[in-house]
Amino acid sequence: MFSKAFFKKHVYDIAAYAGLAATFILFLIFSRENLSYNVGTVLQAASAYAILSLGAVFVYSMGFMDVSIGQQIGVYSILMILISNKMGGSIAGVVLGFVVILAIALVCGAFNGAVAVWLKLPSIVTSLFLMFFFTGAQLLLMESTGNNTISIEASIKPSSRTAYNWIILAAIVLVALVVTFLFNYTKLGKYTKAIGANEVVAAQSGINTTRWKVIAYMTFGVCVAIASFIMLMRTGTAGKGTGGGYAMDVMICLILGGMPLSGGMVSKVRSALIGTFTYVLLTNDLTTMGVELNYINFVKAIIFIIIILITCRKNNGVLPR
Repeated sequence: MFSKAFFKKHVYDIAAYAGLAATFILFLIFSRENLSYNVGTVLQAASAYAILSLGAVFVYSMGFMDVSIGQQIGVYSILMILISNKMGGSIAGVVLGFVVILAIALVCGAFNGAVAVWLKLPSIVTSLFLMFFFTGAQLLLMESTGNNTISIEASIKPSSRTAYNWIILAAIVLVALVVTFLFNYTKLGKYTKAIGANEVVAAQSGINTTRWKVIAYMTFGVCVAIASFIMLMRTGTAGKGTGGGYAMDVMICLILGGMPLSGGMVSKVRSALIGTFTYVLLTNDLTTMGVELNYINFVKAIIFIIIILITCRKNNGVLPR
């Protein structure tokens, strides 16, 4: 019924869907009578990852990555709390805080995309600079408060769990629709995939690669800002460790969803959503089975290495540029 060529062509998709199906079946088995509650828990845990992964599709489709997003989330969350609390915990303060972090995220996106080109550096180098910069900024901001954690005074999370679940589901769907349109039906998606497939050929074809790199990173920055707000809405707090590990988690989500680290024309938006829910369900399943945290991280590391070796298609290395 299906030829060998079909399986070879769709190996990423088959592996991604199989992983999602397996984790979902285990989720159903272990949830039992708590299924409704656990679905909400998974949705809440997946919300920030999903939005970050959707934005990261533009960057990873070029064969690039950004390792600074965890530290950016930490700083953005702290800034939103400080600005909102300074304005008496008002909604206006929350809105102003979001506008501020959105502006910073856009600037950081432009920096990541443009400076790497101007200095002829791999994009990971500029994102490392931002990672260290935001790590220091996060610590300085928290030291200025004299606390390890701070809480937002404004009421930004609905008291009803059901209402909250619907809000974050709507946010995920809205971002997914916008990203799908931009990635599949505009020059942004077409050109980022072309850059990932072969940047030299893309440039020779008349594509302004610098411009589209900047736009791709800035688009990702918008998603980072949105994810920061979603995460703050869930927790209501931020501290020195907020956002830690998110860069690696997003990479794992995309890989589990079938996104090759080398990017290119096979990059798909659905990789973000499939990978996110596979990752969150896998974590939930292992936790429900009573597996200790250290062993859970070990299992994730093994899966991460295996999928990298399977999906990378370039001969000059397995890591993004």
